[in-house]
Amino acid sequence: MNTRIDALPTLGVGASLSLSSQPDPVALVKAAGGPSFVEYAGRADVDEVSAEVNRVRAAGVPVLFHPSYINFCGSFPNARHWLDATARHIASVGSPWFAQDCAYCFWQEGPGYSTQLGYFIPVILNHASLQRAVERVREVQAIVPAVVAIEPPPMTFAVGRMPLFTFFGEVARQADCAILLDMGHLVSYEMASGCRVRDALADLPRERVIEVHVAGGRLEPRHGGTIYVDSHERDIQQQTWDMLDDMLPELPNVKAVCFECEGVAEEAVLSTLQRVRDVVRRRSANPALVVRAQSVQ
Repeated sequence: MNTRIDALPTLGVGASLSLSSQPDPVALVKAAGGPSFVEYAGRADVDEVSAEVNRVRAAGVPVLFHPSYINFCGSFPNARHWLDATARHIASVGSPWFAQDCAYCFWQEGPGYSTQLGYFIPVILNHASLQRAVERVREVQAIVPAVVAIEPPPMTFAVGRMPLFTFFGEVARQADCAILLDMGHLVSYEMASGCRVRDALADLPRERVIEVHVAGGRLEPRHGGTIYVDSHERDIQQQTWDMLDDMLPELPNVKAVCFECEGVAEEAVLSTLQRVRDVVRRRSANPALVVRAQSVQ
C-alpha cells in the first residue's frame, strides 16, 4: 500500500460539495484563490452527474468522488451491481482515490444511501465490528479500481471501548487501505466518548492518512454535556481548527486538505480556503503539500 500511496498525486487544498447545490464549483475554481481540486458527493450512476463533473474538469482541476452509499462496516454486504456502478463511476471521472465514512449507510439487504437513514450511524468500536469492517473494505477493494480510504464518521454517540485510532488503524492495516481524517469528526468523537484521539495516536498508521477534511458544525447541549453535530453550512468551530493545527504535523503523506462547504457562500469559501492554506504552510509534515499550497495566491 505504501507504494500505491506514494504514487498518488498531491492535490493541495480543495473544496468538497454537492454538485447540484451552492456554491457553484466552476465559479469557485475560476475565482482567485479558488480550490486546487473539487471533491463531490453524488449518485452511484456516473451518468447522473457526468455533465456537472465534466464542467469542473473543463475548468482545469481534478475531481475526487466522495459518496455516502457504501457500507464499509456491518453485516450487510454491498451488492455487486452497486460496486460495479461505483467502479465505473471512479474510472470515468478519473478520481485518484476513493474515500468514504466507515459507518452504516443502510440496514437491510440491498443498496441504499445514508440519506435514507438521515445520517451515518457510527461504527461499533469493538473487535467483532472491526472484523466486519475489514470484510467490507476488502469487498470494495476487490472491485474498485483505485486506492480505498476509510474515514471515521461524525459521532453524536460512541458505542464500544476501543479507541478510535486503534479501531481505524487496525482496519487499515488488515485491509491494507488508506485513511481520511475529518477534524470535526475527531472533535465529535472526543465529545461523545470523553476520550482524546491523541491518547491512541501510536496505534494510527499515520503514513496511511492521505486526505484531511475540515467542515462546519455546531455544538449542542445534550444529557448534561455537549455534542458536536456535523453541519457543513455552519461556521467551522474553533475546536476543529485546533484539531487541524494539532494533527497536520503528525501526518507525513497527506495529499489533499479539503473544506466541505455545501451551502456556504462563495466569498466565505474562498476566505476559508485561504485560512486552510495558511495552516498547511505552517503545519503540514508533507513538503509537497506545502509547495502545492504555496503555489496558490
